[in-house]
Amino acid sequence: MAAAHKFTAIMDTYYRPKMLKQAVDALLRQTHENLEIILIDNGGTLETKEYLHEAESEDSRIRLLHFEENQFSWDDPLKMLDTCLNPALEMATGDYVWYQADDDLISDDYAEKMVALFNEDRECTTAAGLPMSVDVDGNLRDVGPRVNNFRPRHMPGRELVLKIVRGDRSLFGAPGSIFTIQRDALVKSGGYHRNLENGHLYGIVPFGVTGFDETAYAYWRYHSGQLHRSMSTRGLIGTKETFSLLREWDIKNRWQVFGSDEANEVSAYLHHNACSRSAAWFVRLFYSGHFPGVIRILGTTWSHGCFWGSIPRNLTQVQWFVFALRDGSKRILKGLFKGLFSLWPGLARVSPRLETLRQRANR
Repeated sequence: MAAAHKFTAIMDTYYRPKMLKQAVDALLRQTHENLEIILIDNGGTLETKEYLHEAESEDSRIRLLHFEENQFSWDDPLKMLDTCLNPALEMATGDYVWYQADDDLISDDYAEKMVALFNEDRECTTAAGLPMSVDVDGNLRDVGPRVNNFRPRHMPGRELVLKIVRGDRSLFGAPGSIFTIQRDALVKSGGYHRNLENGHLYGIVPFGVTGFDETAYAYWRYHSGQLHRSMSTRGLIGTKETFSLLREWDIKNRWQVFGSDEANEVSAYLHHNACSRSAAWFVRLFYSGHFPGVIRILGTTWSHGCFWGSIPRNLTQVQWFVFALRDGSKRILKGLFKGLFSLWPGLARVSPRLETLRQRANR
């Protein structure tokens, strides 16, 4: 019976074919047989395109969606989520849909365990596994004892979200998009919003039962090329997208089905959380000397009182001084090594480590 339900995995890619191949291989090893994989060629590099065509020709479960030009832009970096994922969702024929970045991985039985969660409870509209952190080579990282994702196999999504809003961090935590979503519920909710994680957690999860299997692993790869790092130093921290989600998806109105008190509580939390995070990054970037990022944050939040109210307590946070020292040291060392490899181009050929160092210095 479980095999009758199709599981669709959506993945967009551009320029890292080695990680992409590992991610796709993990999808192809899924123990759940009724599988559909939609790979989005986001104006990919030649090597990426060659791999995508090869993969499609070798496995009928793979379908391709092509964009001639890369949809990423520093002017609107999360636009690509709207542009790429929603056309892929229109292509999807699965009962359940999972979005995954091309540098991440899932355990071989992940899809099977997600489908089982949906089958066990007819009211289940979202499901998730346990996020695990791995390094660039796919080895598990030591991140200390587990501090969150202690929740039952099934629970009302509204209850999960309200506990998060009210400060309980033990039930949920993820570094990115973690939910597999019933396709009909995803389409009805508005598809993929560019504020992907908040769109799922506050705009979809509350309106059904959410499932969780701690033995299904989603592996998040931690590496120097992660896009969010470059975005953060530019002040692109998702604030504009959160404000957009509140407005475009009318989160307050959606939550009215649970009463006006909860609707006001959740919408106020999202707004305040965005302002508070912006204030923290504003101070961090100011101390680090990333002034274009400081200006960009101001351009989004200057008219919001909760942003200014969060500034004073961040000004005295020792951690932002530490981050500033670390960022400053990295920039100095990066400049030194970039100059070194420019003077002696052949130096990088001495060892693989030096070549890696050269690539990092030139990013």
